[in-house]
Amino acid sequence: MKKRFVLAFVLTALIGTGLHFAYVLCPVAFVGLFAPVNESVWEHLKLLYWPFLAASGVLCFGADDAPRAWSGFLLAQLVMPLALLGTYYTLRAGFGVENVWVDIALYYLTLALGFWLAYRLQKSGALAFLSGVLVILVGLYGAALVLFTMAPPNFPIFTP
Repeated sequence: MKKRFVLAFVLTALIGTGLHFAYVLCPVAFVGLFAPVNESVWEHLKLLYWPFLAASGVLCFGADDAPRAWSGFLLAQLVMPLALLGTYYTLRAGFGVENVWVDIALYYLTLALGFWLAYRLQKSGALAFLSGVLVILVGLYGAALVLFTMAPPNFPIFTP
């Protein structure tokens, strides 16, 4: 089980890294729904959302207890952007750290946190009863990623 999660983490990180450049290589609106269209912090959350969602589907496919299997991934899907944004803005605004290598490391560490959290929660099954609510929340988050790509509000998080 752990080997599957480690392999999924590596593949997800590679896909997310490649996805970063997808819109530059193919500037089509459809690609922009899944890949960052600019260098804003909000757009970079897609690098966590879509690859992790795909990995979740692969790892949960054929699970004996689907709510238990999905609940960990869904909660991790919601925790990762909060962890990323909290750390990013603490480093940037609180400590003046503005370094692309720190940003890249933060992406990989956040993704690792997501897989670790998903593994732990899936193993315990403690949140299986919340899987329906988590599906709705993750769906709303995905819809917000798409909506604010097409019509970003005038806030710093959406500014390149």
